[in-house]
Amino acid sequence: MKNNSIFNAQNDLFNSIFPQSDKSDPGSLEFKKQSNEPHGSFKSSLLIELIQRIDHSLESIKYFTQISRGKFRDKTFDDHFHHILNEEIGKVDLLLSSVLNYLKVNSTETKINTVHALIENALKKNQTQMEEKKIRVFKKFEEDLPETVTPDEHLRYILDSTLKYAIRWMPLNGGVGFMTRLFINQKGPGGGGASSIGEGKYIGISVLFDGYRKTIEPFETILKGPPPEKKETLDFELKLIDQMVKKNQGMMEFKIDAQKGRTLITLKFPVERRKVVYYPSIN
Repeated sequence: MKNNSIFNAQNDLFNSIFPQSDKSDPGSLEFKKQSNEPHGSFKSSLLIELIQRIDHSLESIKYFTQISRGKFRDKTFDDHFHHILNEEIGKVDLLLSSVLNYLKVNSTETKINTVHALIENALKKNQTQMEEKKIRVFKKFEEDLPETVTPDEHLRYILDSTLKYAIRWMPLNGGVGFMTRLFINQKGPGGGGASSIGEGKYIGISVLFDGYRKTIEPFETILKGPPPEKKETLDFELKLIDQMVKKNQGMMEFKIDAQKGRTLITLKFPVERRKVVYYPSIN
């Protein structure tokens, strides 16, 4: 009964995301890029651009230095001129390279909004298939959602595979909704937490879509043979997703509401406790 109440609560929440009068464009992908770039990073980017322009001019000087070799009538002056010029070019080249490398190892940016960005990437990747089925997309994203311990490539696979599974069972003009939230899982007496995940903060990603897998009657039933033992099993695609989620200390829940013709897949991942930073590429 408890699982049903949780499912009904989430289902009711998504009912507000699936308004009958909504005429959203199929596969609409609105992505607002967040930025927390400090003022120091802005200065660094300007310095990098300045160095790159100087480096470009330096390459031109190198080229004209090479083609001017032997153009002077005085060979001694020619040799001395190119020796001094090449030496000075080498000094500037080394200086620019050293400054760029220094900026690279000292310029870090905070990693943010990864979960939402990967959801948007999955929607964009499968946009053609969704447009063919005229599928509407609804999103309810929690602001300032923290990062998860799940590696980006694993989470990318999980989200993309989940969406592909949803598209497979969705009817024409159906809808798919994504909801994210942060919650605290508590174990123990009266904690009300799920037994398959530990205590702590988790990120929940709920995917609710119109349509569901309809069980095909076994061949023996059609021939009016003895009814086989009924076993509810996940599709192979979902088993792979479930294994990847468990590999990342998370949990997947799969629910079908046959009366309303909808399926709910909930993914839960532990929150990354540390501040996650990355080194932006310097081209």
